[in-house]
Amino acid sequence: MAIGAPVNEADVRRRRLARAEAQQMARNRRWEKRKANMAKRVTRGFFAFLASLLAFIVYGWTAGGAGIGLFLLALVLLPMAGIAGMLLPLGGPDVDKIDKATPAELPGITEALLDKQRRQLPRLAAPQLDGIAVQLAALETQLARVPADHPVAQDIGRLLGSHLPELVDRYTRIPPIQRANVVEHDGRTPEATVVDGLKTVEAELARASALLAESDRDGLRVQGRFLEARYGEGQG
Repeated sequence: MAIGAPVNEADVRRRRLARAEAQQMARNRRWEKRKANMAKRVTRGFFAFLASLLAFIVYGWTAGGAGIGLFLLALVLLPMAGIAGMLLPLGGPDVDKIDKATPAELPGITEALLDKQRRQLPRLAAPQLDGIAVQLAALETQLARVPADHPVAQDIGRLLGSHLPELVDRYTRIPPIQRANVVEHDGRTPEATVVDGLKTVEAELARASALLAESDRDGLRVQGRFLEARYGEGQG
C-alpha cells in the first residue's frame, strides 16, 4: 500500500491541477464574452445616439431652423437614445429551442442556458459548470466538423438537447428552501443530486470529445513516427 500511495497522490494532484486549469479557462471565457457584449452595447448605443442626432439635424434643416424648444428636446432625447441602445437585449442563442437544435448548435445554446441558470444552481456545482463550459468550447469546434448523424454527435444531441436541460429544469423548479434541506430516499439532497448529475455530464462530454479527437490523435502519432523515420538522427 505504501508503494501505491505516491501514485494516488500524483493522480489527485493532476486532477486538482486539471480542475484549476478548467476553472481558469472558463473564467477567461466568461470574461471575454462579457467584454464582447459590452463592446456591442457601447457600439449600439453610439449608433443610436448618432442616428438620433442626424434625425434632429435633418428635421431642423427641413423645418427652416432649430428653435430653442427643439434644442432642449434634443438635449433630453439624444442621451436617452444612446442609453436605450445600450440597454436593449443582445441577440444570442435561443435557449427555448434547445430541443430542436442540431448537435453542432447545442454547445453554444447549452452554454447560454447554463449561464442563464447559474445563479439558480448550487455554489458547490461551480467546478462542474466550469468544466462543462470548457468541454462545450472544445465540442463546438469538433461537432462542426462531423455530420449530424455521427454516433457521437447523436449521443451529444440527446445529452445536451434533452437530458441536461431536464436535470436543470427539475432542480430549479424545487423551492429553494428544500434544495439543501430535504433528504431523499437515496440519502442525498436535491442539491447533491444535481451536483452529481453535472459531474456525470462533464465526464460524458470529456469522453465524447476524446472519441471525436481519436482519429486526429492517431494521425498525429503516425505523422510523428514518419518524421522521426524520415528526418531522425542517422538519416543522410
